[in-house]
Amino acid sequence: MERTNRVKTFLETIQKKEGEHFQSDESAILEALVRDKSETSSLAIKVLSIFGGFLASLAFLGFLFILGVYESEVGMLVLGVVLISGALILNKMFDRLIIDTFSISIYLIGFALVIISLLNLEVNEDMVTLLVLITALGSLFVTQTYMLSFLSILGVGGCLLILIISNDQYNLIHLYLAVYALLLVYCFLNEAKFLTSGNKLSKLYAPLRIGLLFSFLIGSIALGKRDLFPIDQSYIWLSSVVSFLAVLYLVKDLIKVVGVVSVNTKILIYVLSVAVLLPAVMAPAISGAILIILLSFKINYKTGLAIGIIALTYFVSQYYYDLNLTLLTKSIILFSSGVVFLLFYLFTLKMTKK
Repeated sequence: MERTNRVKTFLETIQKKEGEHFQSDESAILEALVRDKSETSSLAIKVLSIFGGFLASLAFLGFLFILGVYESEVGMLVLGVVLISGALILNKMFDRLIIDTFSISIYLIGFALVIISLLNLEVNEDMVTLLVLITALGSLFVTQTYMLSFLSILGVGGCLLILIISNDQYNLIHLYLAVYALLLVYCFLNEAKFLTSGNKLSKLYAPLRIGLLFSFLIGSIALGKRDLFPIDQSYIWLSSVVSFLAVLYLVKDLIKVVGVVSVNTKILIYVLSVAVLLPAVMAPAISGAILIILLSFKINYKTGLAIGIIALTYFVSQYYYDLNLTLLTKSIILFSSGVVFLLFYLFTLKMTKK
């Protein structure tokens, strides 16, 4: 109710400022608010439905194997295609949580059967991965429901990583992170364009945002854990470049938002920002987590903000643990970083009081 009243007041303020030329469909806006609140409130249930669908998929796959379906590769392939198609059709026709949960189950089962059957038919692994990637992308054009779209976007990122790993091109993870960082920035900063670009794209925005975020985090984990992949550590700083520049761009944007005018204050903000980012040049995951936090703060995306804070805590801890330095040197690094963050805190506290 409070949110609805704020929107009404905001529309009235714009009406007074713009005059008779300003027109808005107030009833449609309020209806969209109610629908958005309903979808947000059931987000936790939707997330649980993914895990429920995953467990149901495993149980059903076990049942199919007991029946001996795995003995026929063609049978598995046909059944997998039917299940994937059925999941997309159900989501296209119905928009209910129970149908959503069921469709997730058969969607995952379908992909599992298709992958197993193609591998048993000795189809090249890269071809199988590309086929799954194309199918996942195609699913986004068929249905725009939250969970299936989220899984499809996550599947695309997973397939790209599998292609990188299976071909031993581990250094391409730098390119993967750079592309996803740019996509994440574009998606977050162009929220209004997505939401006003038509019914299909507006429905796709929420799963696209969280899907890109998780895909970016998965790639960051690949670099955040030392020796998880045989990557040349001498060039690991390459993955920090895009995140570094994106953070500085966001700092510039946020300076305008908070109304900083003084040149000296702006310089101090940039100096502190660089002081925070420089120690993390050899740890791209840390600058990536900071990027997520700033983007989420910029558009008031609370879920992303929480994920970013958790990721930052984990990546800093992992970086500290992996450092091949003495305990004293590690402590000095953490102490210095802590001082910089405290200075940032005092600065922002002073700005909010003003």
